[in-house]
Amino acid sequence: CSQQCRICSPTTCRVCTMEDRSEADQFIDLEYERQQQEATEWVGDGHFVNRNWMFLSGETAHEVVVPADRPLILHTGARLTPGDESYAHEQHPFVAFVHLLKAAEKKSVVFISIPFLTDFMVVDELCHHADANVSDLHVNILLGPKAWVIESFESFVGEDSSREEAVARLHIKRYGRDEADSHSNYSHSKVMVTTAGTMIGSYNYTYASRFRHTEHGVLLGPDHDTSGLLAELNDLWTRAGPEISIKKKCKPVYDKVNPYKKRKPNGN
Repeated sequence: CSQQCRICSPTTCRVCTMEDRSEADQFIDLEYERQQQEATEWVGDGHFVNRNWMFLSGETAHEVVVPADRPLILHTGARLTPGDESYAHEQHPFVAFVHLLKAAEKKSVVFISIPFLTDFMVVDELCHHADANVSDLHVNILLGPKAWVIESFESFVGEDSSREEAVARLHIKRYGRDEADSHSNYSHSKVMVTTAGTMIGSYNYTYASRFRHTEHGVLLGPDHDTSGLLAELNDLWTRAGPEISIKKKCKPVYDKVNPYKKRKPNGN
């Protein structure tokens, strides 16, 4: 911190720690995001995480219909839960995100710019639709430079080989640099392009943006010309450097002495 607080250390003073953080970190509640990650209910039915939030009456998912003559306005504003959290509805950005994956042509390319991805359900959907037995989509993900974004992928994989294999289907790059100050430089774009359409808006693929925040965006149908947008995304992708490989965490190895093991005279 450039200005040390006289009554407390930078690790405990909120003012000091906020000054020492980049703008992006100041507006991402990492503690909340990690609490949501830790509360994940893991399943094994073609998806890795529980998807009950996505369904009506536990049976049918919301369907997204994009008007032919205008964009569909997206928002998170429907809040009828006791905790004042958004629920899934046909104009929710996350529901539109799933629609763009489900409705995309098989084996087609998906381009998505996600500076701050932390939501495990987003990672799960991307892995699911990149599966050769589902849609076999070629998913290009352009992340921001923050280290905790990669940590989110690593936490999703954990020690699980099947999740490691699923994430390996995704093509992941980081763009920009993070100097933890006002000189940080990265793509702040939140855009997704598939053969089924394009989504642009403030939704940033975090738990807070799905549940708590007021987000807005538009969903364009497949007939809109996105060639210019794709050209810019491809340019960023080319300049972003090599793809990132996410590996599972190794289980700790404990050096336990077996009291029943016959030992040689030297004690080994």
